[in-house]
Amino acid sequence: MASLSYSFRIGRSTTSTIIRETCEAISSSLQPIVLAKPDRNIWLDIAEGYHEQWQFPNCLGAIDGKHVLMQAPPKNGSRFHNYKGTFSIILLACVDANYKFVLVDIGAEGHNSDGGVFKNSIFGQSLEKGTLDLPCPVEIPGTTKMLPFLFIGDEAFPLKSNLLRPYPGVALSKDKAIFNYRLSRARRCVKNAFGIMASRFRIFRKPLVSSLETSTFTVAAAVCLHNFIKSAEEEVPSCERRYCPLDFADNMSPDGYINDGRWRTEEALAINRLSRTVSNMYSRQAEETRRTLQNYFCHEGATAWQDAHIAKNGKK
Repeated sequence: MASLSYSFRIGRSTTSTIIRETCEAISSSLQPIVLAKPDRNIWLDIAEGYHEQWQFPNCLGAIDGKHVLMQAPPKNGSRFHNYKGTFSIILLACVDANYKFVLVDIGAEGHNSDGGVFKNSIFGQSLEKGTLDLPCPVEIPGTTKMLPFLFIGDEAFPLKSNLLRPYPGVALSKDKAIFNYRLSRARRCVKNAFGIMASRFRIFRKPLVSSLETSTFTVAAAVCLHNFIKSAEEEVPSCERRYCPLDFADNMSPDGYINDGRWRTEEALAINRLSRTVSNMYSRQAEETRRTLQNYFCHEGATAWQDAHIAKNGKK
């Protein structure tokens, strides 16, 4: 901000106002276009994308959160003080199979964990109350087993019938290891969305030096611009894409192996993973949903590349 103020010969307070108003205008203008609340048809399109591209049926999105580092807010610094000793706001997101944001929650205080932010977010509360207009359960492709449409997260999120997380522990059976691999494979989508955005918008290479309000609008504008550019590039031949070329994001080889994208070598230093607080409370229905998918991945939905991965990591 200081460099912008000097370059344009305007005061810092004026610079701050311009940045805040510009980011607010970008996010408020683009949000209805590129980040509108999904209806049932959009959810079905997202699920189709996950099944076709990541071989994960009935998935409505991968969820995760990131700390966006910032300067300590005046008088409220302790609330934004995170587990790494820095200050941050949290970006919680649900992402589709094409690395685009579907739902976001921006601005939670940095001392929170993934699970805490999710529980208190509009997204988490809407999922709990059943107000997201999700599709009804359907048969898993190729089987007669019914499965609800669901989201996937890591171990920090609660296990629910419509939100799955990995099995805990290291010494897992082969079937559980396969489930964890297939889930982590599909969860790459949310990691890629964060990584691509943070690498392309270089403001995230250092902590944000702005007010809490301006920082929140800055993140919202970046999310909307990310979706806007990603959508625009879908109409462009892959060889001509500049924002996210094929090798910039994680990509799949014909044998199912995932190649890391170039963004991973350029990941921003000012966006960090959240702390993990694991909850082991879940319902029988939630465990049954996870077990149904586990059985599917090991039988009707099995692939050669998953067996190769599991064998490579010592499971037989």
